[in-house]
Amino acid sequence: MTHGFENFHLADPNCATQDFSVWVMYGGKAESDTVYCCPGEGGGKTRSESLMVEGVQVPLVNNLTFQQFTDLLRKESDTTVRVTAVGRFFAGEKRTTNGVTFWAGAGHLGCCSLFVVQRVESFEVHTRPDLDYTAEAGWYEKEGCKVRSLRDQRHVSIADPDSTTEQAIAGQRRADSGETKWMFSDPQRVALESVKPLYPGQVPVLRRVKKTSARQVFRWKNGKNQVVVVVNRPYWLSFYAASGSVVWVSTMVKEAGCD
Repeated sequence: MTHGFENFHLADPNCATQDFSVWVMYGGKAESDTVYCCPGEGGGKTRSESLMVEGVQVPLVNNLTFQQFTDLLRKESDTTVRVTAVGRFFAGEKRTTNGVTFWAGAGHLGCCSLFVVQRVESFEVHTRPDLDYTAEAGWYEKEGCKVRSLRDQRHVSIADPDSTTEQAIAGQRRADSGETKWMFSDPQRVALESVKPLYPGQVPVLRRVKKTSARQVFRWKNGKNQVVVVVNRPYWLSFYAASGSVVWVSTMVKEAGCD
């Protein structure tokens, strides 16, 4: 599951891409403390009655495991959690736009189908400082200037799995095989290799502006613009790692037009 601003989703890179997303809510009287429109559940309150969806009342086992799980989500404002949960799925309304059929009605602006948690069986605690547990994947890193315009060049996020998440998994496997071992230890090279194809004929000079054991941020002044590159060790890639080591991945490249 991923949880953050306007985000409480089921996410799994192993699942084939579908034309819908699955929003998460809790059964019973528990609200998820998720800010979204509309009206959202950001007040940290409880419902006066158990959740009712499509005329079905959905209960919740509010035990110690559930409380520990929700404590983790409150502690980490933007996060990814590996969880085993039992619940009820509601497909929502069938819609067709431009020949594409999808299901929606729940969540932020009615984006999604709905999974209602009835019981949390187990979840993986966050104990590794070398892994980036966030779902935003660098979306909120500062551009370093007064931004006039912003263009996203690359965004690899478990919250929105697509071909780029598949490429990240393939990169982990190549590094595990020994083909690209440098991806374990050279975040600046990872950043540079991700930028060069976006700017053919140019020679990006990256300057590191942030460094932790799980994330590094680089900037490159491209004329009047500022290019930001975020590399991290995504927690979700540990599910595919042959050993405990996770490669560095360029998860965000964005170019800001600066005043």
